Amino acid sequence: MRLIQIDQYHEKSMELAKPVYDSQGRVLLAAGNRIHPKYLTKLKAIGVTFLLVEDVMSSGITLDEMVDMPTWMDASQTVKDCYEHAKARKLLPVRELQQTAAKLLNEVKRRKAVLLIPSTSVAKELQPFAHSVNVALIALQIGKILKYTDSKQRDLVIGCLLHDIGKAVTNKEQEHPEKGFEILRTAREINLLSAHIAYQHHEKVNGEGFPRKLKGSEFIEFAQVCSIANEFENMISKQEISTYEAIERLMTTIDKSYSHQVIDALFKGVPSYLPGTLVRLSTGEAAIVMRIENHLHRPVVKIAETEKEISLEDNPTIVITEELTEAQIKG
Repeated sequence: MRLIQIDQYHEKSMELAKPVYDSQGRVLLAAGNRIHPKYLTKLKAIGVTFLLVEDVMSSGITLDEMVDMPTWMDASQTVKDCYEHAKARKLLPVRELQQTAAKLLNEVKRRKAVLLIPSTSVAKELQPFAHSVNVALIALQIGKILKYTDSKQRDLVIGCLLHDIGKAVTNKEQEHPEKGFEILRTAREINLLSAHIAYQHHEKVNGEGFPRKLKGSEFIEFAQVCSIANEFENMISKQEISTYEAIERLMTTIDKSYSHQVIDALFKGVPSYLPGTLVRLSTGEAAIVMRIENHLHRPVVKIAETEKEISLEDNPTIVITEELTEAQIKG
Protein backbone atom coordinates (compact mmCIF):
# COMPACT_ATOMS: atom_id res chain seq x y z
CA MET A 1 0.00 0.00 0.00
CA ARG A 2 1.18 3.54 -0.72
CA LEU A 3 -0.10 7.08 -0.91
CA ILE A 4 -0.11 8.74 -4.34
CA GLN A 5 -1.30 11.98 -5.89
CA ILE A 6 -4.42 11.32 -7.93
CA ASP A 7 -2.69 12.20 -11.21
CA GLN A 8 -0.29 9.30 -10.61
CA TYR A 9 -3.10 6.73 -10.66
CA HIS A 10 -2.92 3.97 -13.32
CA GLU A 11 -6.07 1.90 -13.75
CA LYS A 12 -4.27 -1.17 -15.13
CA SER A 13 -1.69 -1.49 -12.36
CA MET A 14 -3.38 -0.05 -9.25
CA GLU A 15 -6.45 -0.62 -7.09
CA LEU A 16 -7.77 1.30 -4.11
CA ALA A 17 -6.33 0.23 -0.76
CA LYS A 18 -8.66 2.44 1.27
CA PRO A 19 -12.15 3.81 0.48
CA VAL A 20 -12.83 7.27 -0.92
CA TYR A 21 -15.48 9.28 0.96
CA ASP A 22 -17.89 12.01 -0.12
CA SER A 23 -18.76 15.22 1.77
CA GLN A 24 -21.25 13.35 3.98
CA GLY A 25 -18.70 10.73 5.04
CA ARG A 26 -20.28 8.07 2.81
CA VAL A 27 -18.15 5.62 0.81
CA LEU A 28 -17.91 6.70 -2.82
CA LEU A 29 -15.56 3.94 -3.88
CA ALA A 30 -14.69 0.92 -1.75
CA ALA A 31 -11.25 -0.58 -1.24
CA GLY A 32 -10.27 -3.25 -3.77
CA ASN A 33 -11.77 -1.44 -6.77
CA ARG A 34 -10.04 -0.08 -9.81
CA ILE A 35 -11.05 3.46 -10.75
CA HIS A 36 -12.52 3.96 -14.21
CA PRO A 37 -11.25 7.17 -15.89
CA LYS A 38 -14.79 8.61 -15.75
CA TYR A 39 -14.86 8.22 -11.94
CA LEU A 40 -11.32 9.52 -11.63
CA THR A 41 -12.48 12.74 -13.29
CA LYS A 42 -15.39 12.94 -10.84
CA LEU A 43 -13.05 12.49 -7.86
CA LYS A 44 -10.89 15.35 -9.10
CA ALA A 45 -14.01 17.48 -9.55
CA ILE A 46 -14.99 17.07 -5.87
CA GLY A 47 -11.50 18.03 -4.72
CA VAL A 48 -9.83 14.65 -4.03
CA THR A 49 -6.09 14.94 -4.69
CA PHE A 50 -4.64 11.89 -2.88
CA LEU A 51 -5.39 8.16 -3.04
CA LEU A 52 -4.19 5.13 -1.08
CA VAL A 53 -3.48 2.33 -3.54
CA GLU A 54 -2.11 -1.19 -3.82
CA ASP A 55 0.27 -2.08 -6.66
CA VAL A 56 3.28 -4.26 -7.38
CA MET A 57 5.70 -1.52 -6.36
CA SER A 58 4.15 -1.21 -2.89
CA SER A 59 3.86 -4.93 -2.21
CA GLY A 60 4.80 -5.62 1.41
CA ILE A 61 4.06 -2.09 2.64
CA THR A 62 1.27 -2.26 5.23
CA LEU A 63 1.15 1.33 6.54
CA ASP A 64 0.35 -0.04 10.00
CA GLU A 65 1.31 3.38 11.38
CA MET A 66 -1.55 5.05 9.50
CA VAL A 67 -4.42 6.24 11.66
CA ASP A 68 -7.49 3.98 11.65
CA MET A 69 -9.65 5.33 8.83
CA PRO A 70 -13.11 4.82 10.43
CA THR A 71 -11.84 6.61 13.57
CA TRP A 72 -10.46 9.41 11.36
CA MET A 73 -13.75 9.78 9.48
CA ASP A 74 -15.82 9.71 12.69
CA ALA A 75 -13.59 12.42 14.17
CA SER A 76 -14.04 14.55 11.04
CA GLN A 77 -17.81 14.21 11.40
CA THR A 78 -17.59 15.24 15.07
CA VAL A 79 -15.73 18.42 14.10
CA LYS A 80 -18.34 19.10 11.42
CA ASP A 81 -21.12 18.68 14.02
CA CYS A 82 -19.37 21.19 16.31
CA TYR A 83 -19.19 23.74 13.49
CA GLU A 84 -22.89 23.28 12.73
CA HIS A 85 -23.76 23.78 16.40
CA ALA A 86 -21.61 26.92 16.58
CA LYS A 87 -23.18 28.34 13.42
CA ALA A 88 -26.67 27.73 14.83
CA ARG A 89 -25.61 29.29 18.19
CA LYS A 90 -26.29 25.99 19.95
CA LEU A 91 -24.28 24.41 22.77
CA LEU A 92 -21.36 22.37 21.50
CA PRO A 93 -21.67 18.55 21.68
CA VAL A 94 -18.91 18.41 24.30
CA ARG A 95 -19.42 14.78 25.34
CA GLU A 96 -19.05 13.62 21.73
CA LEU A 97 -16.00 15.86 21.40
CA GLN A 98 -14.39 14.41 24.54
CA GLN A 99 -14.98 10.85 23.31
CA THR A 100 -13.35 11.73 19.99
CA ALA A 101 -10.38 13.28 21.79
CA ALA A 102 -9.89 10.08 23.81
CA LYS A 103 -9.97 7.92 20.65
CA LEU A 104 -7.40 10.07 18.87
CA LEU A 105 -5.15 10.07 21.92
CA ASN A 106 -5.33 6.27 21.95
CA GLU A 107 -4.39 6.17 18.25
CA VAL A 108 -1.21 8.10 19.00
CA LYS A 109 -0.33 6.31 22.26
CA ARG A 110 -0.38 2.84 20.70
CA ARG A 111 1.87 3.73 17.76
CA LYS A 112 5.46 4.84 17.48
CA ALA A 113 4.30 7.45 14.98
CA VAL A 114 0.97 8.14 13.32
CA LEU A 115 0.98 8.54 9.55
CA LEU A 116 -1.69 10.91 8.31
CA ILE A 117 -4.40 10.43 5.73
CA PRO A 118 -4.17 13.72 3.78
CA SER A 119 -7.23 15.88 4.30
CA THR A 120 -7.49 16.22 0.52
CA SER A 121 -8.24 12.50 0.14
CA VAL A 122 -11.91 13.23 0.90
CA ALA A 123 -14.47 15.48 -0.83
CA LYS A 124 -13.74 19.21 -0.64
CA GLU A 125 -16.66 19.99 1.69
CA LEU A 126 -15.30 17.63 4.34
CA GLN A 127 -11.66 18.72 4.01
CA PRO A 128 -11.70 21.55 6.59
CA PHE A 129 -12.85 19.10 9.27
CA ALA A 130 -10.43 16.35 8.20
CA HIS A 131 -7.70 19.01 8.29
CA SER A 132 -8.52 19.76 11.93
CA VAL A 133 -8.32 16.06 12.81
CA ASN A 134 -4.89 15.85 11.20
CA VAL A 135 -3.75 18.95 13.07
CA ALA A 136 -4.83 17.27 16.31
CA LEU A 137 -2.93 14.06 15.45
CA ILE A 138 0.28 15.94 14.61
CA ALA A 139 -0.07 18.02 17.78
CA LEU A 140 -0.48 14.87 19.86
CA GLN A 141 2.77 13.48 18.47
CA ILE A 142 4.52 16.73 19.35
CA GLY A 143 2.88 16.67 22.79
CA LYS A 144 4.17 13.15 23.34
CA ILE A 145 7.74 14.34 22.71
CA LEU A 146 7.13 17.29 25.07
CA LYS A 147 5.96 14.73 27.68
CA TYR A 148 2.48 16.19 28.16
CA THR A 149 0.24 14.26 30.55
CA ASP A 150 -2.85 12.50 29.19
CA SER A 151 -5.02 15.24 30.66
CA LYS A 152 -3.00 17.93 28.92
CA GLN A 153 -3.03 15.94 25.68
CA ARG A 154 -6.84 15.73 25.78
CA ASP A 155 -7.07 19.51 26.22
CA LEU A 156 -4.63 19.90 23.34
CA VAL A 157 -6.74 17.64 21.09
CA ILE A 158 -9.93 19.57 21.77
CA GLY A 159 -8.26 22.90 21.09
CA CYS A 160 -6.75 21.60 17.84
CA LEU A 161 -9.98 19.97 16.63
CA LEU A 162 -11.74 23.32 17.08
CA HIS A 163 -8.90 25.74 16.33
CA ASP A 164 -10.75 27.08 13.28
CA ILE A 165 -14.29 26.96 14.68
CA GLY A 166 -14.50 30.75 14.46
CA LYS A 167 -14.85 30.23 10.70
CA ALA A 168 -18.32 28.84 11.40
CA VAL A 169 -19.49 32.35 12.27
CA THR A 170 -17.24 34.65 10.21
CA ASN A 171 -15.67 34.65 6.75
CA LYS A 172 -13.02 37.17 7.76
CA GLU A 173 -9.62 35.56 8.24
CA GLN A 174 -8.42 38.11 10.80
CA GLU A 175 -11.55 37.64 12.93
CA HIS A 176 -11.85 33.87 13.22
CA PRO A 177 -9.32 33.34 16.07
CA GLU A 178 -11.15 35.68 18.43
CA LYS A 179 -14.56 34.37 17.34
CA GLY A 180 -13.35 30.83 18.01
CA PHE A 181 -12.12 31.83 21.47
CA GLU A 182 -15.51 33.35 22.29
CA ILE A 183 -17.29 30.14 21.25
CA LEU A 184 -15.03 27.83 23.25
CA ARG A 185 -14.78 29.87 26.44
CA THR A 186 -18.58 29.73 26.85
CA ALA A 187 -18.45 25.91 27.07
CA ARG A 188 -17.74 25.30 30.77
CA GLU A 189 -16.55 21.72 30.17
CA ILE A 190 -13.78 22.93 27.84
CA ASN A 191 -10.49 24.03 29.43
CA LEU A 192 -9.64 27.69 28.87
CA LEU A 193 -6.26 26.58 27.50
CA SER A 194 -8.11 24.84 24.66
CA ALA A 195 -9.93 28.09 23.94
CA HIS A 196 -6.61 29.95 23.83
CA ILE A 197 -5.41 27.54 21.13
CA ALA A 198 -8.19 28.87 18.89
CA TYR A 199 -7.30 32.44 19.91
CA GLN A 200 -3.54 32.21 19.35
CA HIS A 201 -2.97 29.69 16.54
CA HIS A 202 -2.05 32.45 14.05
CA GLU A 203 0.39 34.26 16.34
CA LYS A 204 4.20 34.16 15.89
CA VAL A 205 6.91 34.36 18.55
CA ASN A 206 8.42 37.39 16.76
CA GLY A 207 5.17 39.33 17.17
CA GLU A 208 4.22 39.30 13.49
CA GLY A 209 1.14 37.10 13.83
CA PHE A 210 -2.50 37.96 14.46
CA PRO A 211 -4.91 38.92 15.98
CA ARG A 212 -2.95 40.36 18.95
CA LYS A 213 0.67 40.30 17.71
CA LEU A 214 1.83 38.37 20.77
CA LYS A 215 5.58 37.99 21.30
CA GLY A 216 7.81 35.39 22.92
CA SER A 217 6.24 33.53 25.84
CA GLU A 218 2.97 35.43 25.38
CA PHE A 219 2.40 32.98 22.53
CA ILE A 220 1.77 29.98 24.78
CA GLU A 221 3.41 26.66 23.96
CA PHE A 222 0.04 24.88 23.70
CA ALA A 223 -1.00 27.24 20.90
CA GLN A 224 2.43 27.01 19.25
CA VAL A 225 2.02 23.24 19.03
CA CYS A 226 -1.34 23.64 17.28
CA SER A 227 0.01 26.39 15.03
CA ILE A 228 3.01 24.40 13.77
CA ALA A 229 0.81 21.32 13.28
CA ASN A 230 -1.64 23.47 11.32
CA GLU A 231 1.10 24.82 9.07
CA PHE A 232 2.63 21.36 8.57
CA GLU A 233 -0.71 19.80 7.62
CA ASN A 234 -1.48 22.55 5.13
CA MET A 235 1.90 22.00 3.50
CA ILE A 236 1.49 18.26 2.98
CA SER A 237 -2.23 18.21 2.09
CA LYS A 238 -2.96 21.47 0.28
CA GLN A 239 0.46 22.42 -1.09
CA GLU A 240 1.40 18.75 -1.71
CA ILE A 241 4.86 19.28 -0.25
CA SER A 242 6.70 16.17 0.96
CA THR A 243 6.90 15.59 4.71
CA TYR A 244 10.68 15.93 4.56
CA GLU A 245 10.53 19.32 2.84
CA ALA A 246 7.75 20.53 5.17
CA ILE A 247 9.89 19.70 8.22
CA GLU A 248 12.91 21.39 6.62
CA ARG A 249 10.93 24.56 5.92
CA LEU A 250 9.54 24.72 9.44
CA MET A 251 12.98 24.25 10.96
CA THR A 252 14.02 27.56 9.37
CA THR A 253 11.37 29.40 11.43
CA ILE A 254 13.04 28.85 14.83
CA ASP A 255 12.61 31.98 16.98
CA LYS A 256 10.63 33.63 14.16
CA SER A 257 7.38 31.69 14.20
CA TYR A 258 7.98 29.07 16.89
CA SER A 259 10.26 28.31 19.80
CA HIS A 260 13.23 25.98 19.38
CA GLN A 261 11.59 23.48 21.77
CA VAL A 262 8.41 23.17 19.70
CA ILE A 263 10.23 22.81 16.37
CA ASP A 264 12.58 20.23 17.89
CA ALA A 265 9.55 18.24 19.12
CA LEU A 266 8.05 18.30 15.62
CA PHE A 267 11.30 16.92 14.20
CA LYS A 268 11.47 14.18 16.84
CA GLY A 269 7.78 13.27 16.55
CA VAL A 270 7.05 13.22 12.81
CA PRO A 271 8.78 10.89 10.30
CA SER A 272 10.50 12.49 7.30
CA TYR A 273 9.64 9.79 4.76
CA LEU A 274 6.37 7.86 4.65
CA PRO A 275 6.35 4.19 3.64
CA GLY A 276 5.73 4.07 -0.10
CA THR A 277 7.86 7.15 -0.84
CA LEU A 278 10.13 6.70 -3.87
CA VAL A 279 13.66 7.96 -3.22
CA ARG A 280 17.21 8.18 -4.52
CA LEU A 281 20.00 7.06 -2.19
CA SER A 282 23.49 8.51 -1.92
CA THR A 283 24.69 5.29 -3.59
CA GLY A 284 22.84 6.43 -6.73
CA GLU A 285 20.27 3.64 -6.42
CA ALA A 286 16.52 4.18 -6.63
CA ALA A 287 14.50 2.72 -3.75
CA ILE A 288 11.12 2.70 -2.04
CA VAL A 289 10.61 3.34 1.68
CA MET A 290 9.17 0.16 3.18
CA ARG A 291 8.66 0.83 6.88
CA ILE A 292 9.73 2.78 9.92
CA GLU A 293 11.34 0.72 12.68
CA ASN A 294 13.27 2.50 15.42
CA HIS A 295 14.46 5.76 13.88
CA LEU A 296 11.78 8.07 12.40
CA HIS A 297 14.21 9.60 9.90
CA ARG A 298 16.20 6.46 8.98
CA PRO A 299 13.64 4.01 7.53
CA VAL A 300 14.01 0.60 5.92
CA VAL A 301 14.13 0.90 2.12
CA LYS A 302 13.97 -1.61 -0.74
CA ILE A 303 16.36 -1.15 -3.67
CA ALA A 304 14.30 -1.00 -6.87
CA GLU A 305 16.70 -2.97 -9.07
CA THR A 306 17.65 -5.79 -6.68
CA GLU A 307 14.63 -5.71 -4.29
CA LYS A 308 17.11 -5.96 -1.42
CA GLU A 309 15.95 -4.34 1.82
CA ILE A 310 18.39 -2.27 3.87
CA SER A 311 17.95 -0.33 7.08
CA LEU A 312 19.32 3.19 6.85
CA GLU A 313 19.63 3.14 10.64
CA ASP A 314 22.12 0.29 10.34
CA ASN A 315 23.89 1.93 7.38
CA PRO A 316 24.70 5.47 8.57
CA THR A 317 26.83 6.30 5.52
CA ILE A 318 23.84 5.89 3.18
CA VAL A 319 21.40 8.80 3.04
CA ILE A 320 18.34 9.74 1.03
CA THR A 321 19.30 12.48 -1.44
CA GLU A 322 15.96 13.17 -3.14
CA GLU A 323 12.42 11.96 -3.68
CA LEU A 324 11.55 10.46 -7.06
CA THR A 325 8.49 10.11 -9.25
CA GLU A 326 7.31 6.73 -10.50
CA ALA A 327 8.55 7.57 -14.01
CA GLN A 328 12.04 8.26 -12.65
CA ILE A 329 12.23 5.05 -10.66
CA LYS A 330 11.07 2.91 -13.61
CA GLY A 331 13.34 4.73 -16.01
